[in-house]
Amino acid sequence: MALIVLVIVLVLGVYPATAAVLSRRDYGTFAFWKLPNRIDYCGRRYYDSGPQTGSPALFESQDSDKAARWSFLSWTFSGRSIYADVSPLNASTAAVCTMVLYIPIGHDRWETYALSGGP
Repeated sequence: MALIVLVIVLVLGVYPATAAVLSRRDYGTFAFWKLPNRIDYCGRRYYDSGPQTGSPALFESQDSDKAARWSFLSWTFSGRSIYADVSPLNASTAAVCTMVLYIPIGHDRWETYALSGGP
């Protein structure tokens, strides 16, 4: 019985508190169940820039770097997937990994996160 109580306390108390603190650090909001305010990726910061309708193929076709590939990057604390059309890194240039990050929000709609400060 004590083990069940311990598991319940961990699930209902420790995970949400920990996720909230880490979400604030990583995504700019304590509300880990919501879309992030910002995302840090590849040494750069990306801010929420609203929803966009489209598909990975459309987003890839809009990228000027033809070597870029649609890639899964990570998950948020609520399990939302983060994607981007990522360019291969080249040490000889000051290129960025990607200009926009995407989180699917349903029915060909994506929440977009634009690079802060430009390339």
